[in-house]
Amino acid sequence: MRKAIMMLGIGLFLAGPIAKIYHLNHANSYMIASGLGLVMITALALIKKK
Repeated sequence: MRKAIMMLGIGLFLAGPIAKIYHLNHANSYMIASGLGLVMITALALIKKK
């Protein structure tokens, strides 16, 4: 489960810059999703494994 959340976070984190580079419509929304992915990655890094 932890690995799946990490992969989703990385995917979201990369979506924003890619949308900006290719000038996709609603690129600002992708940047918000990118921020959410960064929060997910940070949260998983700070939460200790059991």
